[in-house]
Parts: sequence; structure tokens; C-alpha cells
Amino acid sequence: MLEHTRLSRRKFLGAGATAVAVVAWDVNTGSWLTAADAAVTGPGAAPVPPQLAGKLVTDEASLAAAADDFGHIISRVPQAVLNATSAEDISVLIKWANKVGIKVAARGQAHSVFGEGQVEGGVVIDMNGLNTIHELGDDYAVVDAGVTWEQILEQSIPAGLAPPVLTDYVRLSVGGVLAVGGIGGNMNQVGMVVDNVDSIDVVTGNGQLVRNVSAKRKSDLFDAALGGLGQVAIITKARIRLAPVSALVRIYELTYSNAAAYLADQRTLVTDGRFGYHEGQIVPDGVGGWNFKIEVGAYYNPPAAPDDDALLAGLSPDLDTNIFDLPTAVWLGRVSAAEEALRGIGLWDTPHPWSDLFLTDEGAEEYLTNTVLPTLTADGVGAGLLLLYPFRTDLLTRPMARVPEGEIVWAFDILRFPFNPALTDALLAENRLLFEEAAALGGNFYPIGALDTTSEEWVAYFGPLYDTLLANKRRYDPDNVLTPGQGIS
Repeated sequence: MLEHTRLSRRKFLGAGATAVAVVAWDVNTGSWLTAADAAVTGPGAAPVPPQLAGKLVTDEASLAAAADDFGHIISRVPQAVLNATSAEDISVLIKWANKVGIKVAARGQAHSVFGEGQVEGGVVIDMNGLNTIHELGDDYAVVDAGVTWEQILEQSIPAGLAPPVLTDYVRLSVGGVLAVGGIGGNMNQVGMVVDNVDSIDVVTGNGQLVRNVSAKRKSDLFDAALGGLGQVAIITKARIRLAPVSALVRIYELTYSNAAAYLADQRTLVTDGRFGYHEGQIVPDGVGGWNFKIEVGAYYNPPAAPDDDALLAGLSPDLDTNIFDLPTAVWLGRVSAAEEALRGIGLWDTPHPWSDLFLTDEGAEEYLTNTVLPTLTADGVGAGLLLLYPFRTDLLTRPMARVPEGEIVWAFDILRFPFNPALTDALLAENRLLFEEAAALGGNFYPIGALDTTSEEWVAYFGPLYDTLLANKRRYDPDNVLTPGQGIS
């Protein structure tokens, strides 16, 4: 009887050896088979699809990379990584994964912090090979899911255009942001990033490639995929909206010592919409406590200029007011520039136990006063940012990007870069406390943070749409192969 050569993911490469191509998956043993196996077409052997244009790799370095992410907290080692080159590659791979019974997750820039794009013993699809900007129109761009927002800006800004809203960090992939929702400082004007998408191409959990999915064509799939956390489909291409972009932005930094005044002025600003950009921060006061900063921006083209007095009328910062102008392109890339500084002090590749929540307007002040300020320390934030700012919910159109009820909701994010990695476990415990206190006041989590979420909490997150999620899973991912790292099922 012929003995198969089975390669575990740990032993695929020997010391100084070159990689040996795998040609099939042994369903019975859960291991790869090489061409040396004469019985690869025998019972239990599922040949690797020959029509894959991208490489299916199983070398140690590729698996280790796919078992990590920006958070550097969770590590789940896959069986293989597909370096996809097309949507057709992804379709073929997912159909094969359904056949052999292994799970699949898509990976863009791997900026997740808690293993959301990882898959233990499955296949990670590296989306970076889908990196073409297909078309740049007067008010739209058609791009592959592996393209970053920074790449879009590099082409759109010279044309006087930009996406209407962006996440603060623009080195994220289009597909990754659209899977979670996408929040940022222009959100109060135009909604989340997912609210500014006209159509998408997707590969569903049963491997079907579906093109030109929109609010008018296969609207159920459109709704399920945008903000749907990769549970029913992998986005492979998107037509995103573009809008005229001003040459300059004037930034106003207003600092407060009083939390109530800080919150009240933010409510005024979110209601009247006088600024194009609006975020808020909680900042150390230098003596062990906290101050509060509203950061707002007015976009403009010279020779016209913002009216500072009119824009600041009725606001009451009692500490510093700082006003400065920047090219809009520089402003949009500000966090990318900060990345280089964080790399320089060794904090980019350390654990990042981020906390990302949504708060109700009714509970925001109580939560800030009774939970945030007594709990947080500067050490727990490190070189990162602590954000707290409101946005209108009437501009939100994509149902799976979930937020609490109310006309105004607050984004609360602790983008931690701790100086001491030994704090990680304590900060994860703190994240749990912060979430539970927010939930008690009607808040919820934004599913990009480092939070070990229970099944019951996922039911609460989706709320009345949980049954819709289950129905979409049964229809588009009946074997439940997609994106297990979110921990939803």
C-alpha cells in the first residue's frame, strides 16, 4: 500500500529547502499532498483547482504573516494563503473550500486588531493582487478591493476629487473598510464610507461571482455585504463616489477643561453642520487628568477664506484655541505621516488593544463622567489617541453597519499604542469593562476593536437584523465558510 507524503504547515519547508508544490488536500487527514503521491486522485484527495491563476502558498513565512495582524494579539495559523489575482481566483477557491470543508477569510492590509481576518486551519485570501484602479470619472472611481484609499487619493486629488468621507488612516484597503462600515471626520456631512458606494462586485460564500450589485440590483446582497463583516460575501470591486475637493483646509483646535461644555459644543456643531470635518479628542492634561479638544475643519479654495469669527461663534473653549491651514492632501494623509513616527519609536509592531464603541447621545455624558474619566490612564493610551465625537444617523443608509438608536450617536475610540506591551491583558480587560458600561447605557461596539465578543452580544449588535443575517448566511454562505475570525458563529 502506497504511503502518502503528507505535509503539515509546520514542516512544509525544511532547513535550507525549497518549497514543494502541493497538488491536493487530503480531506481525511487534513493535510496537503504533493505530486509525489501517486494516489492524489484517490478517496479523500481533493486536487487543488488547476484554474487558479494566483499562487496557493503554504510556506512557513506566508502562513506566519497570515496568522498575524496589526493588533499583534491574536494568532491563528491557516493551512494556506491564496495570493489572488482576480475575482475569478476567489470564486474558484471558495467553491473548492466548500467542497473540502475548510474556512476562508479575506485579508487586505491586515489592519484588524483582534484576528478578524485570520482563519485557523483554513485559507487566507491575500487581496493585494486585486489592486487596479479601473476608472476615474467626474464623480466616481471603479477600483479593486485590494486598492488602498491612499492610492485612490494619489490619482483623484490631482483631478480635484476625493471620496466624500474617509477613515483617518488612508492606508487601508477598499474592501476592508467597506466590510466594516468606515467612520471618519466628514461622516457628519455624508454618512459612513459604505453610504458612498454605488455598486460592488462580490464573491458569495458559495463561490458565486456576482457583478454590479447595487441598491437597485440584488439589493439584499448589496445590503448584506456593505458593513456585513465578510459574513456572506467577499467584496472584490467597488464603484465609489467622488466629490470635488478643496485645495486647503483650515483646522480649528478648541481645548476645554470642562467635559459638559465640550459635549455641548459638539452637539451644537453636529446639529448645524458648519464644519466639513469634525472630530473630538480626550487628551492628557499633564498632571494626571484629562482635557478635551474639538478638532474641526473648513475646506476652501483661495482667494476665498473661512470666516473664523462666524465659524467659532457660540462656542466656549476655555483653554487653547489653535488655528492653522494645510493643503487638503496633506491633511488627509496626516495619520500615514504619523505612522512613520510610530515606527521610528518601535510602537507600530507592538500589541494594539484598541477599543471602538458607539454611544447613545443620552448616555454620552454619564459614560464620559462616570466610566471613561475614572477608568482610563495615559499609560493605557500610550502614544495613541482617545476620540469622542458625534455624528448624525439620518445619513446612514446601509443597514448592516449597525449603530445605536437615536438622531445623534457618538463614536468613542481608544487607539492604543501602549509603551509597555505587558499591559495588553489588563487593557483587554479594560475594553471589556468599557463595553459593558456602554451597553448598559444603550451603546454598542464598532466591530474593529479588541473585544472578545460573545454570541449573545453579536445577537444584540445586529438587533432586529440578526434574523436577516441568518437568512443571508443560509442563502449565500450555506456551509458557513466565510470569515470565522469575527466570532459571530
